[in-house]
Amino acid sequence: MGKLSFNIVGLQEFIISFEDYCVTCEYQAKCKYGKAAPFQVSIDCKEITTALDFKKAEAMEKLGKKHPEWDWDKREQKAKVSKAQIFSKLWNDKVKNLKDDILCMDSRKLDSMLTSQRGEEWWSDFREVMTEIDQECSKIC
Repeated sequence: MGKLSFNIVGLQEFIISFEDYCVTCEYQAKCKYGKAAPFQVSIDCKEITTALDFKKAEAMEKLGKKHPEWDWDKREQKAKVSKAQIFSKLWNDKVKNLKDDILCMDSRKLDSMLTSQRGEEWWSDFREVMTEIDQECSKIC
């Protein structure tokens, strides 16, 4: 398991903490986040469903362009969405879009090799934690 952890904070809500990354980060003095206020992401089970619906709609739209003769039901049946695609959507919305606030993820402020490596580590850990959260959400719903 990576350095990310999560806690259940509501009936269907989770907080993912990047604390283990932030506490040891050598750039925290210049970052919005750090030891005193580590970066955290809130995830609700409904957001996983919403991300699935979004990615499914994208896939159906692509299929509709590729196969205009297919009706809605056929496109819905053929549209496949992986967990990685769902988690990637959440990653982009919850982490990547905040890169201006997260110094070690901003390649305009730090070396791009370093930010790329950090991004890969965080993404890998995020996927693992999201898999666990997804399993928890399946138990609840």
